[in-house]
Amino acid sequence: VRRGGISRTIFVISLVIVAVAAGLGGYFTNALLHPGAPTIELTGDGSSLVYPLLSQWTSNYDGSHSNVQINYQSVGSGTGVTDFQNKVVDFAGTDAAPIPYGSTGTTLPNTTLTIPETIGAVTLAYNIPGVPTGLHLNENITAEIFNGAITYWDNVSITGLQNPGFTLPHSPITTVHRSDSSGTTFIFEGYLLKSPFWLFTPQSKSWPSVGRGNPPLAGLQNTGVANYVSTTPNTIGYVEVAYALQNGMSVAYVQNKDRLSYVQPTLANITAAVSSADVSSLPTGLQDWSGVSLILEHGANSYPIVSFTYIIVYQQLNVRPLMTLDKAKTLVDFLWYMVHDGQSAGARLDYATLPPSIVTIDETSIKSITYNGQSLPT
Repeated sequence: VRRGGISRTIFVISLVIVAVAAGLGGYFTNALLHPGAPTIELTGDGSSLVYPLLSQWTSNYDGSHSNVQINYQSVGSGTGVTDFQNKVVDFAGTDAAPIPYGSTGTTLPNTTLTIPETIGAVTLAYNIPGVPTGLHLNENITAEIFNGAITYWDNVSITGLQNPGFTLPHSPITTVHRSDSSGTTFIFEGYLLKSPFWLFTPQSKSWPSVGRGNPPLAGLQNTGVANYVSTTPNTIGYVEVAYALQNGMSVAYVQNKDRLSYVQPTLANITAAVSSADVSSLPTGLQDWSGVSLILEHGANSYPIVSFTYIIVYQQLNVRPLMTLDKAKTLVDFLWYMVHDGQSAGARLDYATLPPSIVTIDETSIKSITYNGQSLPT
């Protein structure tokens, strides 16, 4: 169609040439040629434990911001931290708080902020024919199962844990662990380290090589472990609570710190663990969170295997290649959404809501983020 002697195609091409000449290529050109396409794209990757929630957050945020697309890939905490170190993502998710700049063994830049964005839990999911949800376990028996000392389901150590209602088979136990560098592994090992029977230290995101017991299986990310356990009889593995409950898996009730009860992994019991924890004195966003733990908190209803999970982001966003002012503003706004309005979405997926004291720390961290020295609105 011609109007005024200039075709629409020529008109658009002319605008593109002007935009490029003016240094406004990229997003401007993309929006001009594809009016429905997002003009601001952010990328993140890392933790699979928090993926169900981050997937919901990105969907909610993109849905209310038509010009924004946020892509988060579930690749495991270890890969996420590496990608962040290499500056190939705008933010990363990790369940193992990274060692901050200036500490031995870290390669993180000195402007890295650690932002706890939710609280998750790790469940012991199992597939024992004829045995429903509710098998009783504690950290000592779990450690001996996963280090290969207990190899059959009817071992007296298991049957003796107030499990009289279950008939456990004389079947070999197959454990399932993560094959990738994993924050879920880091949390689970933190729980196992509470037992003197766990043979491996230090706590790590990589599963140790266990030299005895039945050969284990290794699954990629939480989905891989969940798939192995769901389809393979007489297996037990560790997965984030949402993966287990949303897939109808049988899960153990785990003995609490006070030895008063065996606790089901529910949102109420995860929240009880957080409520029992002392969160009055915690690090700032630039300090070391690696020593902060919610594992085995006191309380009759406190689920024992609970942890903060974290977003890491550059305090000075201009160090990230391809970052722009608009992208920086959007990232800060998205982080603000996570720790405020986004918390209600977490509760629907069995992630505990952040306590007010943590939100205050996060607010201070997010408000400190800059782009080329410029403060960004929250």
